[in-house]
Amino acid sequence: MDDQAQQTLDQIRVNIAFEKMVTSVLTGAALGGALTLLLELIGVVLSGFSFGGLLVAVLNTVLASFLIFLVGFFASVAIGAPLFISLEKNKRRNVWPYLAAAIAVAIVSFVLSVGGLPAAADFNLGIVARIFVPAIFVALMFARMMAPVWRAAEKAEAEAEAKQAGLGGNGTNIVRLH
Repeated sequence: MDDQAQQTLDQIRVNIAFEKMVTSVLTGAALGGALTLLLELIGVVLSGFSFGGLLVAVLNTVLASFLIFLVGFFASVAIGAPLFISLEKNKRRNVWPYLAAAIAVAIVSFVLSVGGLPAAADFNLGIVARIFVPAIFVALMFARMMAPVWRAAEKAEAEAEAKQAGLGGNGTNIVRLH
């Protein structure tokens, strides 16, 4: 394969990965919004139901979802895509680097949201539901959606290596993916 074709193939892989990242971020924002709404509704019911409380719960849900999406999208652009490019060059295709990056982004978001180093009182169920759960979910969802792409790339690389080694990489190889 010539250099131009390889560059085109690499760019397609990056585009596919970025699409999967954005899809994961959207799903994570929906999850974070659902968890926020659940916690807000519990608070509204426990404090005495009111229309104003319900409106505040809905607005907090929309705000939480929007902020989760913004942070996730910018993290995908600034960290996710370059991380994918770097890992693809080294043929490392697993969830751990993406999970570590997502947790690091969540920690930075948490530190920025509390305005400095957090105290023990800053950790509560709302923080975990709004910051850490969506981040972990996004990384796991991305890895789940990329698994078939990673398996196909590994299969293509194994076939190309077999063809170079003269082992008959003519498409007759059987590869088990389970």
